[in-house]
Amino acid sequence: MINFRTITLHDLSFVHQLASEIWNDNYHDMISQDQIDYMLKLMYSPKRIQEDLEEDYIWEFIEYNNQIVGYLSYHIKEDKRVFLSKIYLKNSAQGLGLGKASLNRVVNYAKTNNCKSVYLTVNRGNKKGIRAYQNYGFKIIAEEDFDIGNGFVMDDYVFEYNFT
Repeated sequence: MINFRTITLHDLSFVHQLASEIWNDNYHDMISQDQIDYMLKLMYSPKRIQEDLEEDYIWEFIEYNNQIVGYLSYHIKEDKRVFLSKIYLKNSAQGLGLGKASLNRVVNYAKTNNCKSVYLTVNRGNKKGIRAYQNYGFKIIAEEDFDIGNGFVMDDYVFEYNFT
């Protein structure tokens, strides 16, 4: 059984631990360990997550059979699109339909809030993620390179799921 649970300030150190496990299991073939470590520190420090929460980002744990197996974060932008900032699952939870259920949750949230679409970025080397988003109905609308500092760049596709 799948459940989504709101992440609170008390959960921040666990979020970092979970992100570290997921990123180290999934991204070592796409980006260097130095970049993984840098991005974990950049995006998952308690201060960064607290700033997201203060900016009305929704952060949720993805639970399956009462176990935390991933997390997601999303936010309504000024242009009335929902930005799906993060959606990550442990390897053991992939292939169980949890990614699709999570995408359904975010799309339904967008529709309920009268938004026009959901968009996200994904590493151009993330073939599994690209395939999953395309199978759901997301379309590539751009290729972007984001300078994230410290000499690192994220080379991403921008995907959008439009339902208006």
